Amino acid sequence: MNLHSVFLVKEQSAYRALFRGLVILAFVCLFVPITGCGGNPSPSGNTPPATPSAPTSLAYPQTKIAVTIGQSITTDAPTVTGTVTGYSVSPALPAGLNLSASTGAISGTPTSVAAQAAYTITASNSAGSTTATVQIVVNPAAPATLSYPQTTIVATVGRTIATDTPTVIGTVTGYSVSPALPTGLNLSASTGAISGTPTSVAAQATYTITASNSAGSTTATVQIVVNPAAPATLVYPQTTIVATVGKAIPTDIPTVIGTITGYSVSPALPTGLNLSESTGAISGTPTSIVAQATYTVTASNSTGSTTATVQIVVNAAAPAALVYPQTTITANVGQLISTDTPTVTGTVSSYSVSPALPAGLSLSRSTGAISGVPTAATTQASYTVTAANSAGSTTASVQIIVNSFSVFSLLDLGHANTMYTLRLQPTRLFSQDVSGHWVLWDYTADSQLAEGDPGVQSAAIPYPADMAGSVLAIGIPNAVEVHSVSDGSLITTLTSPSLDPPAGSLAWWKLSTDGSYVVSGFATGMFVWSTTDGHLLFTRSGDYSHANAFAATGQVQIALGPAGSNVIETDSVPDGATSTGPAFMGIFNTWFTDGSHFITNTLNLSSRFNPPVYDVYTYSAASVQQGGTLALGNVQGLHGYANWFWTYYPNLDLDLSLYPVGATTPTATYPMSADSIAVPSGSTLGLITYGAGAVSVLDISGSTPVLTNFTLPVAYDNVFAAVSPTQWAVGNVRGVVLDGPSAATTPRFFGYGNAFSIAGVPGQVAIATASGKILTYNPASPTVVSTINFTSSKIALSTDATVLAAKASDLDSQYEPDRTLSIYSLPAGTIAKSFPYQYNNTTTMPFLFDFTMSSAGNALGQTLGVYNGLYFDYTRQVTPLSGSPIIWSDHPPSGLYTGTATMFLSPDGSLIATTLGGYSSTSTTDIYKNGVLAATINGIVAGWIDNNRVLVNTFTAGVPRRRFTLGPSSMTPPARRSLRSNRSHNSPRQRSINLSPVAFKL
Repeated sequence: MNLHSVFLVKEQSAYRALFRGLVILAFVCLFVPITGCGGNPSPSGNTPPATPSAPTSLAYPQTKIAVTIGQSITTDAPTVTGTVTGYSVSPALPAGLNLSASTGAISGTPTSVAAQAAYTITASNSAGSTTATVQIVVNPAAPATLSYPQTTIVATVGRTIATDTPTVIGTVTGYSVSPALPTGLNLSASTGAISGTPTSVAAQATYTITASNSAGSTTATVQIVVNPAAPATLVYPQTTIVATVGKAIPTDIPTVIGTITGYSVSPALPTGLNLSESTGAISGTPTSIVAQATYTVTASNSTGSTTATVQIVVNAAAPAALVYPQTTITANVGQLISTDTPTVTGTVSSYSVSPALPAGLSLSRSTGAISGVPTAATTQASYTVTAANSAGSTTASVQIIVNSFSVFSLLDLGHANTMYTLRLQPTRLFSQDVSGHWVLWDYTADSQLAEGDPGVQSAAIPYPADMAGSVLAIGIPNAVEVHSVSDGSLITTLTSPSLDPPAGSLAWWKLSTDGSYVVSGFATGMFVWSTTDGHLLFTRSGDYSHANAFAATGQVQIALGPAGSNVIETDSVPDGATSTGPAFMGIFNTWFTDGSHFITNTLNLSSRFNPPVYDVYTYSAASVQQGGTLALGNVQGLHGYANWFWTYYPNLDLDLSLYPVGATTPTATYPMSADSIAVPSGSTLGLITYGAGAVSVLDISGSTPVLTNFTLPVAYDNVFAAVSPTQWAVGNVRGVVLDGPSAATTPRFFGYGNAFSIAGVPGQVAIATASGKILTYNPASPTVVSTINFTSSKIALSTDATVLAAKASDLDSQYEPDRTLSIYSLPAGTIAKSFPYQYNNTTTMPFLFDFTMSSAGNALGQTLGVYNGLYFDYTRQVTPLSGSPIIWSDHPPSGLYTGTATMFLSPDGSLIATTLGGYSSTSTTDIYKNGVLAATINGIVAGWIDNNRVLVNTFTAGVPRRRFTLGPSSMTPPARRSLRSNRSHNSPRQRSINLSPVAFKL
């Protein structure tokens, strides 16, 4: 073994042992004071024990602790120099906080509020101590879960509410509310309780209450409404009101305790009186008599109500201003007079007359109308009519004379003027012309059931008339007559300011589609009457003068009325309940003819087209839009029925376009000529071609329209009515009414239309009518002697009544091109000779302008013309009735036909009197005998008196213009539709006329 190696190992072991010993010694000296470990020597000579130093530099990281009750604080552990045997604090920490006696750490969760204070912590050992201070404040927690038992408080003015005290978690230092509580209610700032007695009304609102302390706040909401106290002690100064029709009453304004939101009355006040819904005042001017009754007025608000009663009676005012349209009635025995219905101010209980009216005439005790057929002649006398009621009376005088000569009708033409209205039912036809004359026809038997005239009519169009259901409604001066469709008898007469408005004001009336009521409107209201007995069903106040109404079965629908321009007002009949539909777009245009829909339109402002473009909308009667929007350049000719609507305006639209409801593309388009018209009636459209006798009936009753064309025997048709495509009628400007379907076989007419020409000789009268019939009569009897089917505008009759000459009518120009001159043998009515002419513009074919026949029926004069490209070249010729040879002829100057080239034949046909040129003082008449000029006399021939005397007109300059019509007064027909002709002859601008017979011998 190597010694050095041994020594080294040992030495290493010794070092290890020494190191272990030093480590142990150091540990013991550090942690266990042992004498001899380098301490002070003990008294015995060993090292003495160590003496600790007093702690110093005690410091807390958090010198200020702000804590909230219930929240643990962050442990605040101090640092210190030196050995500390214990920690203490003064004063004691807030409840819930702790000081560690060994470490000095402050920790815990405070349980109660503590104001900020300085807490001194002492760290000590046997040698001494050191201190540090910590500021601690324990704040309360923010309040939470604020809740009120009553979250909605319904209060009443003057009544104390139940106190509403909240609950809350946490400490609250104060309560507040926003917005301020209603006047009289309070919020306790300390408890949050809501209490008090409200003093004024407040609408329901949300109030936010805030509970707060220094740590925060919480809120709760309460709904509060303060209703008014129920009204009380409603009192009217006038508890009994005695009113008079037509006189305003003193306003009766009540007093009441409390706040009122509205007044109402039951039953409804008398017509014309009103209750103010805001003040309760009763005012107005009563318009009708009402027996005394009790009216209960209720003043109410949301809390309750109070009532008062008022007695009201409306007495009649004495009638005033009784006026008859016809103050003088000139009547004829046996002839119906025009009904003379008066106007009067006030309510009339009865009418009477003194002395008694002429026999056959009667006075209506209810309306004051004078009507009837006089049966005996009377001299002119004054008749005083008295309108009376319980309050008094008023009078008016009417002069009446009944002529003594007997008048009877040879022929009732039906109508002699342009037709204006047609209405058709399966068994009845109603017709009215522009004069207002009306006729009710039995459609099956084509016979008259009733007729009438409206009396005085100053306007260019007649009073309205309509037929529906079982009644006729016919406008007359100041009223509407309701007649039975069965026989035309008068049921009742409706009178109202709206049926007789002041001049210049707007008013209207309509008959319902079932005929059960009549509705009228004007500037101050709307009225609805029953047609059963004429009683007033209900009224509406407001301006209805511009309203567009559809009088449907059971309800009136009003557009453009007081309810608004873009809503439909619906008034139930008979109870008068009213409602307003939803708003619609655009401007109201028109109702469908059956009331199922309506059309509106607006101007499309975005369109750049000129003329403008309109957006057109279709709505159901309930104001529900149907389909899309249609763009049109014209909205004046819009109409509709059921599931169809169409657009056509004469001379603006060349076509009639038919659309399904809701569509924007037409199903069909129908070409229309200038001035043609489209007349809707029932489920059809009558497309009437201007001038020409042609009508197309368009059936729109189904899903596919069907058009049928008809050629008619009369021209210038202008009115149309239909029950169905197979039952319809037309009328024309000549007063003709035709059963349409009969035109395809044997035309059937209702009446005859205008009398185009009348010729009469002793024992015989001939009448040429617009319906194409020439009728001959013995004047002593209304029995027809013969009937000739020929439309003539001029006829002549031989003295012995064996020859009739008739010129084909030229009144309808090119639409009736026949100009034939026919000679008939009477009484058989057969053609003896015919001279065929046609209306033409050729340069080779002449046609007839005029003719004359001798009274003996043996000579014929004709005025013929041939068109030369600019005007006419004329020939006048006289022949025997057979047409040849020509006895005399000449050629008046060419030009436009003026009728001044007159020609008359003497009764025996041997003499011809002719005139050329205009009317002047130098005019002359040539007399020819057997075709040779025999004499020339001054003046213009007017006719032959006999074979030796001729009647001429002579003229003198310097005297004002006059009108002259030649004709015996005894041939003037009575003022009705019997033998009536609307043709007249006006002379040119003559100065003075001297009608002189000239006698001579040739």
